[in-house]
Amino acid sequence: MTERDFGVPLSAADRDFHDEVRAFLAAALTPDVRAVGGTETDRLDRMRLWQRKLHEAGLAAISWPTEFGGRSATPVQQLMFNAEMAAAGTPEPINRSAINQLGPTIIQWGTDEQRAYYLPSILFAEDVWCQGFSEPGAGSDLASLKTQAVIDGDELVITGQKVWTSKAHYANRIYLLARTDPDAEPRKGISYVLADLGTEGIDVRPIRQISGDAEFSEVFFDAVRVPIRNVLGPLHDGWRVAKSTLGYERVGQSRTHRIERRLRILLDIARGGDDLSDNGFDDDYIADHLVRFTAQVEALRQIAAQATAAGVRGVSPGPEASMAKLLTSEVDQAMATFGLDLAGAAGVLERGSPSAAKKGNVAKSYLLMRAATFGAGTSEIQRNVVAERLLGLPRDP
Repeated sequence: MTERDFGVPLSAADRDFHDEVRAFLAAALTPDVRAVGGTETDRLDRMRLWQRKLHEAGLAAISWPTEFGGRSATPVQQLMFNAEMAAAGTPEPINRSAINQLGPTIIQWGTDEQRAYYLPSILFAEDVWCQGFSEPGAGSDLASLKTQAVIDGDELVITGQKVWTSKAHYANRIYLLARTDPDAEPRKGISYVLADLGTEGIDVRPIRQISGDAEFSEVFFDAVRVPIRNVLGPLHDGWRVAKSTLGYERVGQSRTHRIERRLRILLDIARGGDDLSDNGFDDDYIADHLVRFTAQVEALRQIAAQATAAGVRGVSPGPEASMAKLLTSEVDQAMATFGLDLAGAAGVLERGSPSAAKKGNVAKSYLLMRAATFGAGTSEIQRNVVAERLLGLPRDP
């Protein structure tokens, strides 16, 4: 890792941090962490184990302020960390979304009691969180959500439905938006609520995806009682709190470790490491795509650094997060499509099938990446944000 990788001089602290991360990875990536296969329970156990190792080393949430268990990392250090994780092919922490999205939102909006109660369990993976924002009729137009939360003394009584809820089938907590003032205008009267998924009246129903997995669920709330002290931020003003979460989410979506790993897989396939039959592409065609993807990944690393910087400073990311998310998801999707093309007939076979591509799972990646331009806000929404808040263009009537 050199100064050319970041375009700025590296301090002694940066170099020390880089050495620390590399030493940690050399010691912590033991066979029980790197193992693949097994049941979903086995996979979740490995993810939980990996996050706990990160936390014990002080590396689970390096961008969080030090007083909340983080490292107050600089943007350069965050990029170093992401690059080393990608190069080492590390597992995903079980609470990645809570670390990247909910934790910073609690730090920004929570009371002292909420921070003390929720943040440690996020870091140590005692609680696993999912996000309950989208509804059947409220996806991109989130302000039209219908889930109601009626105030009853010191409790909220929540009734409604959420959909496309990632990780709900194994999470034990959910952060959700519900309408607490039905008479207010759409973006007013919404509250941001933290709830236990084991609460009576909550029903989680997994949704089978095109890839064959069931990473998303519908979540139904039938007169679910939640203490009003679980509201994060001001009552009826959850829209502003949610905008913080969505900003942090888009920063998380823009981190480039996944597409850096996908680029390495494409390079391996192109070099013939998978012993694939000729699929009709000539060398110039393949080289042109790989050079373009390499340039795009490097550009995205720089854009992601700018988007990450806001989160590291402890403030809500601005429209630069939408730019980073838009470009990252579209390049990620294009690379997954090219991987399937490059692998030829073997690419359509699932990993483990006879004659399947041996580097990566290009068939599954292709199917999963169909949703890349939807998650964390559609590309159309991101373009609107960029047009209005970065370019100053008038709002579409």
